[in-house]
Amino acid sequence: MTNTTGRVPLWLVGTVAGTLVIGLLGVFFYGAYSGLGSSLRERIDANDD
Repeated sequence: MTNTTGRVPLWLVGTVAGTLVIGLLGVFFYGAYSGLGSSLRERIDANDD
């Protein structure tokens, strides 16, 4: 590699940041489908009567 002593390579920063962003979006989408923001739960509970 090139001389990058004391510096973090830009590709490594981009990879880590991209992974964190994708993971965070995944958590939000999971919460939307299964958590408090889900509209599926209301439909399921309404059919239990």
